[in-house]
Amino acid sequence: MLLPRALLDALLFLSALRMVVAPLLSVLLPIILVLPPLLLSMLLLLVLVLPLLLLSVLLLLVLILPLLLLSMLLLLVLILLLLLLSMLLLLVLVLPLLLLGMLLLLVLVLPLLLGMLLLLVLVLPLLLLGMLLLLVLVLPLLLLGMLLLLSMLLFGFGLLVLALLLLRMILLLVLLLVLCVSRSSDS
Repeated sequence: MLLPRALLDALLFLSALRMVVAPLLSVLLPIILVLPPLLLSMLLLLVLVLPLLLLSVLLLLVLILPLLLLSMLLLLVLILLLLLLSMLLLLVLVLPLLLLGMLLLLVLVLPLLLGMLLLLVLVLPLLLLGMLLLLVLVLPLLLLGMLLLLSMLLFGFGLLVLALLLLRMILLLVLLLVLCVSRSSDS
């Protein structure tokens, strides 16, 4: 059977085309067969897994982050309350005890200081005045008495009058001295 030339040419063209199309189909066929399931699996991954991942992140942000912030806030509030309580305890307990101790020290030490000052102001001048009076009054009187006894024994009554005049001058001097000291202590 003889085929017409046009048919032969068409078959030759198809066989030549088959030589080009066959390798192209062998490359494209796996891509066409594998690529849609691969794209479908990627799309399925995006559609199913990505929302789950986003939901887990959102759940983390919604549930765990507020709990974490709340625990941190609670810890901060507790620490601040403890600090304020310790400062208040310090102010309420320790400060009054310190002030009471200082007041007690003033109450106990101040009378001692006043007693020492009173001793210095009142007793010491009186002691000094007593010693001065002893020196000014008693010692001259003793000396004068011994002088009078000696003069009476040796010279008679002439020197007795002289000794009495001397005693009067000494007593007047002592009286003036006592009046000056009492006047200066009043002012």
